[in-house]
Amino acid sequence: MPTTSLLSPFRRIHPGPVSISEVPALLSRHDSAPMSLRRFTGILHAGEWFELDENAARAIAGGVITTIRPGGTASLTVRRPEQIRSVLFSLLTNERERWFHGFVSLTDPAITAATLRAAIVARESSDQGADMRQEWLELIWNKTEARGYADEIWPPGNEGFRTILIQKAGYRPVLKLLAHLSGDEIARLIGDS
Repeated sequence: MPTTSLLSPFRRIHPGPVSISEVPALLSRHDSAPMSLRRFTGILHAGEWFELDENAARAIAGGVITTIRPGGTASLTVRRPEQIRSVLFSLLTNERERWFHGFVSLTDPAITAATLRAAIVARESSDQGADMRQEWLELIWNKTEARGYADEIWPPGNEGFRTILIQKAGYRPVLKLLAHLSGDEIARLIGDS
């Protein structure tokens, strides 16, 4: 399955807590994906997660939030494709409750609520620099408007990977695979956003 990372099926797709106004853009970030089985089944979303501020968590969860104990998990009943589920986590860190939203797979045993929760706990309790390239790529993908997916005109094996248009002063724009951005390109694009 195409992704930007070969290291983990779990991807933090936004740095820091998300407000309720930012949630729709994160939930619909694959709406321009090619009409494929991966899009229809929701597998493009599986393993993605982000932190919510408390107001956003309350708005998304509705009445379910009162049933989640601190440190608990709830499956949300939002309409999603058949092979994924939307889950809401409450984690206690440094005597503070934090909220996380993620997508789990109903068909892939590696992307369950328990494994997603463990990945989030590991990420939030580890050295923050370890997965920064992956998080920067997700931030670039969320912020750029000139994005798409590789199709059949790309070399074999690249179909379905995410692409973005790179603009560099003095040069024509270049379409590039998101996963193939250099460190300099990432730094420039992060600096622009």
